[in-house]
Amino acid sequence: MAGSQNHGLSTFQWNCNGLLAHANEFKQHLADSKYMYDVICLQETFLKPGKNFSLNGYSTVRKDRIGMGKGGLITLVKDSLIYTETDSHNDIECILVKIKTDKNYITIANLYISPDQNVDTNQL
Repeated sequence: MAGSQNHGLSTFQWNCNGLLAHANEFKQHLADSKYMYDVICLQETFLKPGKNFSLNGYSTVRKDRIGMGKGGLITLVKDSLIYTETDSHNDIECILVKIKTDKNYITIANLYISPDQNVDTNQL
């Protein structure tokens, strides 16, 4: 689990290797953290359509991997933030959210590249 703060936004990133299987660990981290994260990026959620997940105080942007392995992403954005989801225009498993800050915008990329996947670095 990794957290950071940049441009006045507190972020958290975690490859959860199955969100429902590790939900208690995730909730415990949030309870123990000194931050109320603005953005939470989760990879390898293993969620499929019909499996709900939400977190009070956050909007959920979700990209399930349908019919091909486990994977899946969720980006949680604090309800008080103004954001838009943007399209990555490539085949990378990715969620992009553009968040309005006091003076500008910042784009947060939540992506997962599996160890057996070859990615053209120009796409990144």
